[in-house]
Amino acid sequence: MIRQPGSDDSTPTPEELRARVEGTREELGMEVEEAAGKTADVKEQAQAKAAELKETAQAKGAELKAQAQVKGAELKGQAQVKGAELKGQAQTRAAGAKAQAQVKAAEVLERTPQPVRERAYQVGESARTNVKPLIGFGLAVLAVCVVVSRVGRR
Repeated sequence: MIRQPGSDDSTPTPEELRARVEGTREELGMEVEEAAGKTADVKEQAQAKAAELKETAQAKGAELKAQAQVKGAELKGQAQVKGAELKGQAQTRAAGAKAQAQVKAAEVLERTPQPVRERAYQVGESARTNVKPLIGFGLAVLAVCVVVSRVGRR
């Protein structure tokens, strides 16, 4: 507050001014300490909240991991069951196909005349006993086919 000349109030003395300044400094110091205390309190609260959130996230992560393991085991079990079902189906179908093939073979055998069956048996036995000449003959036929195909390309 600025005093006007000619006012009846007396001008404060330098000691009074120093006392006022000192009082103001003390008030400001207390306000600064109070603000610093509040800042420290906010910092502590933020750290506490961060720690709480970290714990919550870790717990949720562990829970989700456990759920994933349970679900994975469940899916693995389902896949094993389904695999066993498919294997059983494949074996059943293979057995059915084998039975059908045997029935067809028996039908063909019944329709085939006896002399043809005897001759086929003799050829089969001859092939089993003379494997080396049969392999040589097969290789010779293959070589002739290769030569003929190359000559045909020119």
